[in-house]
Amino acid sequence: MKVKNWTGWEPEWLKLTEHYLDAPAVPGAYLICADRAIHRAVGVDDNGVLTIGESDNLRRRLAAFVRCAKNPGAAGHMAGWRFNYAAFEKVFPLETLWVSWHPTVDKATAYAKEGEMLALYLA
Repeated sequence: MKVKNWTGWEPEWLKLTEHYLDAPAVPGAYLICADRAIHRAVGVDDNGVLTIGESDNLRRRLAAFVRCAKNPGAAGHMAGWRFNYAAFEKVFPLETLWVSWHPTVDKATAYAKEGEMLALYLA
């Protein structure tokens, strides 16, 4: 994975469907990326970022994404629900997605880290 300037993430990058349950059950921010660049309205996203999020429990949140992405109508993670509803699986098979997370000391810090990552992404 070629995400630049995003240091301190644990692990560096893993396949989402193989490792989402390896995430710690602690607060933190996370990134889920495609295995290739994505053409966006304003240019090309070389990192293939599909979602940037935060949670008070990374393992539970990533499990909710996978559950919602796999099961039509499942609730619990809006990005996972959209992934399923919009049939992103056809373009970005779930097994090809990458994940990385950044544990934090509390939910407020996770929320701040998510905001930092969103700002960095938009820049």
